[in-house]
Amino acid sequence: MAKLKFYLIFLIFLASCKDQENISAQDATKYLDQEDVLFLDVRTSQEFNYDGSIKNALLIPVNVLEKKIKLLEYYRDKKIIVYCRSGRRSRLATEFLKKNNFNAINLDGGYLAWEKYSSSQK
Repeated sequence: MAKLKFYLIFLIFLASCKDQENISAQDATKYLDQEDVLFLDVRTSQEFNYDGSIKNALLIPVNVLEKKIKLLEYYRDKKIIVYCRSGRRSRLATEFLKKNNFNAINLDGGYLAWEKYSSSQK
């Protein structure tokens, strides 16, 4: 009986994870220069300015995303690749954007994964 409960909880967890889409850094690079894709950085301005950012990314820190969601109206029909440092804050931001009917996807591993993949391509 305990095993059955475990499997049911596990299946529920898996089903809820399907709502949260992720994209790898490798796959995200294919979207870099596409006009119908926005890279949304949800880190702090300090992280954005000092640690670097993805080319042409828009910065809206996750703690002000709800207040500044109107800035994203232009991108409502576009794919939005959301990232932070490691992927935790961007998962929350992606979930929020999806609930507000945006086509958002989380960059798996965040900017750290992006840098790692980018440096391996040089």
